Amino acid sequence: MPITSFRGEKSVAEIADVMFERLTPKQREKAEAAILKANPRLNDLSTLPKGAVLQVPDLPELRAKARLAADDPPAQIASEIGEALSSHGKQLAQRTQQGLADNKEHLALIRSDAFKRALEKSPELKEQAALTTKTLELRGKELAERAKTMEAAIQGMLKDLKQASA
Repeated sequence: MPITSFRGEKSVAEIADVMFERLTPKQREKAEAAILKANPRLNDLSTLPKGAVLQVPDLPELRAKARLAADDPPAQIASEIGEALSSHGKQLAQRTQQGLADNKEHLALIRSDAFKRALEKSPELKEQAALTTKTLELRGKELAERAKTMEAAIQGMLKDLKQASA
């Protein structure tokens, strides 16, 4: 059975238009029912990630778009996995950058003169601020190291995937 990927379509009707050529309203209804039967997780499109692999149902009376019918499913799956890995890597990098920026902002606040003056009245808070500073410094290092490790892992997986599908 041919496959395609979910590209963020807003309805099963849009997915049917991606999978099949020139659908009449009646054909679209039939295609939608077959698509939902072949891909039950399409019942809730909001939970489906972009790049998810979808099966194109075999409907002899409808014409699947040529590129879908001609594609090599293993190569197509490898391509979809590669896209998902790349997307995950980009999202992870963005979240890491945001975490590092937040960390830097928190450290700047704790080290500010105004914050230090506020702590002068309470030795317990001074001690807590010192512990928080150490924790934030450690967190910054760990985030950076984890990001490098994940980037290397994703690049390795993409390389292996490319070699396996060649």
